[in-house]
Amino acid sequence: MHFCTLHSLLGCSRQFPTRGLGFLNGPFTALKSQPCTKDLGLALSFLFWISPEGGGSPCKYHAHWEFAPNSVHYLLTLWQRMVASVPFVKTAEPHLLDTYAPEITKAYITSRLDCVPVVIRCTVSYCYYKVVYARMSEVLGITDDNHVLETFMTKIVTNLKYRGRCESVILRTLQFLNDLSAAISLTPATYSLLKKLVKIEAVKFMLQNHTSKHFPFLGISDNYSLSDLRCRTMFYTALTRLLMVDLGEDEDEFENFMLPLTVSFESVTQIFNSSFEQEEAKRMLIGLARDLRGIAFALNTKTSYTMLFDWIYPAYISVLQRAIELWYQEPACTTPILKLMAEFMQNRSQRLNFDVSSPNGILLFREASKMICTYGNQILSLGTLSKDQVYPLKLKGISICYSALKSALCGNYVSFGVFKLYGDNHFDNVLQAFVKMLLSVSHSDLLQYRKLSQSYYPLLECVTQDHMSFITSLEPRVLIYILTSISEGLTAIDTIVSSSCCASLDYIVTYLFKHIAKEGKKTLRCREISQDGQRLFNFMQQNPEVLQQMMSILMNTIIFEDCRNQWSVSRPLLGLILLNEKYFSELRATLINSQPDSKREVLDQCFRNLMEGVEQNLLVKNRDRFTQNMSVFRRDMAEALRNEGASDPGSLDMMS
Repeated sequence: MHFCTLHSLLGCSRQFPTRGLGFLNGPFTALKSQPCTKDLGLALSFLFWISPEGGGSPCKYHAHWEFAPNSVHYLLTLWQRMVASVPFVKTAEPHLLDTYAPEITKAYITSRLDCVPVVIRCTVSYCYYKVVYARMSEVLGITDDNHVLETFMTKIVTNLKYRGRCESVILRTLQFLNDLSAAISLTPATYSLLKKLVKIEAVKFMLQNHTSKHFPFLGISDNYSLSDLRCRTMFYTALTRLLMVDLGEDEDEFENFMLPLTVSFESVTQIFNSSFEQEEAKRMLIGLARDLRGIAFALNTKTSYTMLFDWIYPAYISVLQRAIELWYQEPACTTPILKLMAEFMQNRSQRLNFDVSSPNGILLFREASKMICTYGNQILSLGTLSKDQVYPLKLKGISICYSALKSALCGNYVSFGVFKLYGDNHFDNVLQAFVKMLLSVSHSDLLQYRKLSQSYYPLLECVTQDHMSFITSLEPRVLIYILTSISEGLTAIDTIVSSSCCASLDYIVTYLFKHIAKEGKKTLRCREISQDGQRLFNFMQQNPEVLQQMMSILMNTIIFEDCRNQWSVSRPLLGLILLNEKYFSELRATLINSQPDSKREVLDQCFRNLMEGVEQNLLVKNRDRFTQNMSVFRRDMAEALRNEGASDPGSLDMMS
């Protein structure tokens, strides 16, 4: 467990098992009570272990409101004891707590602030429930909790059965049902209400009769527009949560629950095998895709997810593949199906960690690869689209494909080396599809459309982290395109984008640096790696301005801008400096010489301090030293440039 993990857990949305953290608190308690200098130095070196590594960035983690109080308390106590141990440590090594402790505090405070809107909503809902409860007691004489819940659920079923043509009523009813199924399970005290809820006859009726016969809004008639089908996802999410309360490992109960969808899929299959009516089949598949996405979203355990996978694979997933082939030009059809596949690829709560004897992870990825490749190849055949059509007809689908692929690459449930080992081309095909779709998108569109940028850049980060051999095999024009997209993304306002760009650049620079360091070694073991690295090295030699430009951008960001992801920026910057020391010296001289004589010595000292104690390697310890130096460098440079007599910082832009 390193710093980023602890940082993210302070705002984590899942219950974190704190029992295993006991070993962390113990040593720091001992440090304070028995301050032995030698032991303290060794113990506090533990902080290097938890420091950020592997491209992680504190800014990349988003705090969630569904926090576990015990876990948060345990983690905060751990950090408090780390800080309390500092006075007893006498060592020259940097402990980094001055850097990370404020970040942890910020993460905790931010996560609590972020939870305010939802807590308010839950509180208001709870207060509203009390008001309604009091009013029902007063008017109807209802004084029993079970009776109140029965009344609520009866009203919900009544609305869904008889008000299906009124979209506003259906949406508000489903939102209430969704809140009941989700919010009630937040605490052990309220979870008992959920247990009561599933015993109500109205709930049992919904679980056993979720068909258009009983709930007209589930129908596919022309009386309902395709947009009306969106509410089905919310309905099935809530319904599946209720199913999960007592489901356990009961496969028969799950099959019974899925029976209406089974009948619908069998009907679509029969339509496909005959001279089918396209509009009917299309509407059925759109509804099914939305239903299944709601179900898949609610299944957060390996057992329940496996039941769904066994139900849909292989027969029904092939129907979805056929739909992508036929209706790729119609986003109303492709978007729900692609979103369903993206949801399937999410390894939330480790639900996709199949048994070691199961091929399901590979089988799922193969199906995702087929769908992404099919959609990518078909959508590129549309040619040039107008500005108002390019996003709904093309870019939206591409962004969903990128999200699905990113989830697969980072899900840790597929061993991608197996594909090459056994001559399976599904992995190579999907990476090639990723590149083909990318080249059809302009750089301006990558940053203009938020959903596209937030799917592309994290995906690129995953590819550069684990599949640099693929990156080095790309044609120079493709490499130029990718590196240009990184360069432009470094200055993005969205920290998700800029942090992912920094991480991607760091992986590329680190790969190149390691190749140069090993260039003199001609052992058989590293010969193949050397060939991949040599291609990248040759490319960079022919295009030195690429990395130089990005170094300029990062230096500008550190010195002149409000850098909100300082840690992320520091990681690739060190590698860029070590690879381009001459150019770094030129940038340094340009900045210093642009200032009055009275300031030059101060600025020169700032640059010397930046590289003080930094060695010619990219080991974690050395990176951490540079990150710490950069924090001081940024502060000192800002102070020096603010002082009277300094030139206007705006005129010091190294890119001008």
